[in-house]
Amino acid sequence: MFMSWQDFEWIDAEASREIIEGWLHPGAQNGRSFLPFAQSGAGDAWCLTPLDTHGVGVALVLHDDEASSLSHACFDDFVCAGFLQAFADLSDQLDDFSQPEALQLLRADVAQTTRFMKHELGDYLQDFCRRPLEIRPWRDGPRARVRQVASLISQDELAAELDRLPAVDLSFPVVARWEVRSVEEGGARPGPAPEPAKIDWRTLAADPLQKMAAIRACQSEHDCSLGQAKAMVDQYIGGSVNAQA
Repeated sequence: MFMSWQDFEWIDAEASREIIEGWLHPGAQNGRSFLPFAQSGAGDAWCLTPLDTHGVGVALVLHDDEASSLSHACFDDFVCAGFLQAFADLSDQLDDFSQPEALQLLRADVAQTTRFMKHELGDYLQDFCRRPLEIRPWRDGPRARVRQVASLISQDELAAELDRLPAVDLSFPVVARWEVRSVEEGGARPGPAPEPAKIDWRTLAADPLQKMAAIRACQSEHDCSLGQAKAMVDQYIGGSVNAQA
């Protein structure tokens, strides 16, 4: 899931444990608990964290800043915001895929994810996927030049939809990674977690909804570019179809 998002990479349980032990454990972060589940290209950590009142929110903990804040009051809001961003700018996907392919991957990503969401939220996201892909102006910042991007919604509509999500006002200090004393001091380090089982990319390619995951897995296995991995997956899928025929 979330293969269509920009600057988002899932991490496994072992990587999450290492981040907690070396940086985001409660003993170093003023008692606040974090469960990292993904990271940005800059090394910032997406984390689940308990709210002061109730529930669990999502925070982007910046690795080189003294403070961070809660980005969303719940995981569903985080998912909605992430897909709205993807709807507004498909530039990252178009670096390696044609417009029809990028749109197909985005729709498959939404279909896969909304299976685990409430029906009204799933329908809300699915409605955007029925729109045609259009070229619209996009500005990365107030002083940035306008560029043209392929999208399902405009930048103004993105801002309006994000404003509909519940407002969150919770900031907290974060002790920098290099200032955190290792939890190994005064205690034994737990043994390593077992390696998670990896699914072969050919198995993933058999499911149309898992095509992007198959491409990523193929890229990792062969240490090649995303475009080369896509070509290998397409060739494998084409060969399988011909064999069945």
